[in-house]
Parts: sequence; C-alpha cells; structure tokens
Amino acid sequence: MKIRLMVSEEHYAAIADWLTVHGAEIDDGADLILSEKNVYASHLIGRNGEELYRLRTAEIIRIESFAHDIIAYTDGVECRLSDPLRRLEEMLDPQEFIRVSNSAIISINHIKSIRPSLSQKFVLTMSDGARVDVTRSYYYIFKDTLGI
Repeated sequence: MKIRLMVSEEHYAAIADWLTVHGAEIDDGADLILSEKNVYASHLIGRNGEELYRLRTAEIIRIESFAHDIIAYTDGVECRLSDPLRRLEEMLDPQEFIRVSNSAIISINHIKSIRPSLSQKFVLTMSDGARVDVTRSYYYIFKDTLGI
C-alpha cells in the first residue's frame, strides 16, 4: 500500500518508520493521504512531460484549472498536478494562498498589483506578469484576507 504523508517534520520520521514496518510504502504520488491537522504542504509533486518536479509551495505563483488539467506556475516551470483544486486549497497554507475563482488559487506573496474592475471584481497582476481575475463569488473573501 502506498501512502502520501502530510505531517509535520517533527512527526514525519516516526510515522514513516511505523508505516514502513507495517508494510506501507511512503510515496509522494500516492492517492491515499495521511495528514496531520493544521499542517500544510511545504511542496507539491508536479509533472512536466516525463519529468517529476518537487515544487516548493513558496515558489508557486498560481495554480489554475483548465477542464481536467491543473497547472502550477513558478518562475520557470509549469507543472501538471494530480490533485483537484478543492484538495489543493485544503493542502495549502491559507496565510499564503487564496482561492480567487472556481479555476484559480494564487499565492498572496506573488501579487504584484491589484486593479479594481467592474461588478465587484479585481484583476491581479502576478510576479510572473500573468493576470488573474478575482471573481464576484470570491470578492469579499479576497478583500477580507488582504485587508483592503
């Protein structure tokens, strides 16, 4: 059985050892996830072509969904992720990431500028130059989180 661990660094070794002794294999790509309450991912596993990347969450600028494809963007790499946006939203630290639409999660630390738009919307320019819309459904959550 393959298990992905999402636990704190202080507990990781003990839990991994216990699971390994009992026949489990620790694998960052596993579908079964064992997580610790209030512990957020420090990295995500993404694929670009045949290569696997271990993306540090601090380097992720935005994550966007295009139909069934979930793409994480960093300064130099675009990687396809296997988790759906709703699961990624739970995995990522809410102090660093915020959902801004049904198809996008952005890093608060990588917002370059915020421009108000019509009909309770914002247009964000991210550190890589990409523009991301904050839709009406997420407008007030975004404002409250950023204190604007």
